[in-house]
Amino acid sequence: MPGQLTSSILMVSPDTFGYNAQTAASNTFQNQPDTDLEALRGKVQNEFKAMTDKLSENGIDVYIVGNDTEYELPDAVFPNNWFATYEDGTVILFPMLSELRRLERDQDMLKEVMDSSDFEIKKFVDYSKYENEGLILEGTGSLVLDRKNNAVFAIESERTSRLLFERYCEEMRIPKTNRVFFHASDFAGTPIYHTNVIMSIGDGFAVICTECVNENERSDVLGKLRSLKLEVIEITYEQLNNFCGNLLNVKSVTGDSLMVMSSRAMKSFTDSQKKSLEKYGRIIDVDIETIENVGGGSARCMMAEIFLPKK
Repeated sequence: MPGQLTSSILMVSPDTFGYNAQTAASNTFQNQPDTDLEALRGKVQNEFKAMTDKLSENGIDVYIVGNDTEYELPDAVFPNNWFATYEDGTVILFPMLSELRRLERDQDMLKEVMDSSDFEIKKFVDYSKYENEGLILEGTGSLVLDRKNNAVFAIESERTSRLLFERYCEEMRIPKTNRVFFHASDFAGTPIYHTNVIMSIGDGFAVICTECVNENERSDVLGKLRSLKLEVIEITYEQLNNFCGNLLNVKSVTGDSLMVMSSRAMKSFTDSQKKSLEKYGRIIDVDIETIENVGGGSARCMMAEIFLPKK
């Protein structure tokens, strides 16, 4: 049975971080920076280093890649949107909505990093061709995976096509009963841009903002989570806006379960919710306020999990 947690993650240094106007139309979490670009990048580099140091100190294998490119890639710090890895050695490259973000995809870099780290890639599956058809599926931003139970959750948006969701499920042999495609909006009624903003699934639990899920679909989504034997921890709109849905359950190299989230999210969780989470792992919070405010993504978005087998 596949495991839900990994101790290996890939992160991309925010060398060319900035405000991406191309993604702002669908990502209401983004905000124009109030400082010049050099100062902004200095702040995010400090946040990134503090985060990677803290993860390493807690026993997570962090593979850091520099943004070694001729292009200005403001969102490169969020690599989980353009690729995902699987225990059978598969790597999927995903289609992106923003033309700028499409430039982040780097198959050669992945090959080099995985090869030098003794991970085995057995095949690449490239979905990027679907961009020409207007079909978008932005990795584990669009798809929240329950790897252990072979189930997947996704909310429809400009960045998540239902047709491509179904093609993914067929390719990955997800049973039809374990494919949950639904709709969710923010307090103003705007569709949420990524599924991993409203929910996350760990080993034995799920965090989800039920308030934002379409009323007609809410009971089905919750029912499915509970049928998978997951404890459901419900969060509010306010907690959603503080990225409480955007956490990642990983494990240390010694097997300890860890909950990685931003400091902003950690402060927003209630004591009762934190107590529920701590049944499943120790909370590791990281201060990434600038990255969250300008980039519109949080801790989970910054970590691309490596599930590939070792050679």
